[in-house]
Amino acid sequence: MPNLQELNNTQIHEVLSVGFQRRIPSTITVRTNSKWLNLRSRLVQLHNEQLLLEFPSSDDTPEPHEFVPAEKIGLSFKLKHHKYLCAAAVSRIDTITLDDDSKVSVLCITWPSRMHRLQRRAFYRVDVPPGKIVRASFWPGGREAEPSGACPERPVWSGKVTNLSAGGFQVHAGAEAAKFLEAGYVVGVRLAFGAGGDDTVYADAQFRHVQDDSEMSMIGFQFIGLAQTDEGRQALQIITDHVAKFQRYAEKKNHARSR
Repeated sequence: MPNLQELNNTQIHEVLSVGFQRRIPSTITVRTNSKWLNLRSRLVQLHNEQLLLEFPSSDDTPEPHEFVPAEKIGLSFKLKHHKYLCAAAVSRIDTITLDDDSKVSVLCITWPSRMHRLQRRAFYRVDVPPGKIVRASFWPGGREAEPSGACPERPVWSGKVTNLSAGGFQVHAGAEAAKFLEAGYVVGVRLAFGAGGDDTVYADAQFRHVQDDSEMSMIGFQFIGLAQTDEGRQALQIITDHVAKFQRYAEKKNHARSR
């Protein structure tokens, strides 16, 4: 069974019905100018083929995001052993009364036409096995800002990916990259799998942490926005396929050691 599955309309309805009955936490991803925001929310209510979400908040942004009608957002939530991803559009901001007579501000979004289910296991970090090559190139400003040639003002760094998951990756790269980046900084990423780059994907990623080691650094990134476009979902499929291969390799190696 693939790590990433597209649900049919019946499955989408079933998943959303359970999620809203339980009012489970969710994450809203939205791009504003050149920045990506991950905002905490909760599934509140289904109403007239629309999803009503608790108005989101974030400790990482000094000012709240101003949502506008028709704005595209990504929505993700966890249910049992899976994570669910979809894209939708903002309809309006409203205030509703819950069963206990309390009032809550909600973000109303359109019913998603597509939804993907991702095994939670795909988010476990797995080391890139010996003999397998995954190279990462990254640059400031997001994937659409990839420089077309050498430019000191718009550098491109590269390095060897040491571990990978559907949520992000860690790369061993030159220390000059870490000096340029700050926490939360968004970069464009090109991941090439195999010596010849047999599978190559592009993504936006957010700088999360760094460990310096002499002239090299171990830099951690988090993928963002992959569920919002067809290209992003294709990239996610390729990434999760390779994560699954690396997991199987690690399991076989551990099994051989235990014999």
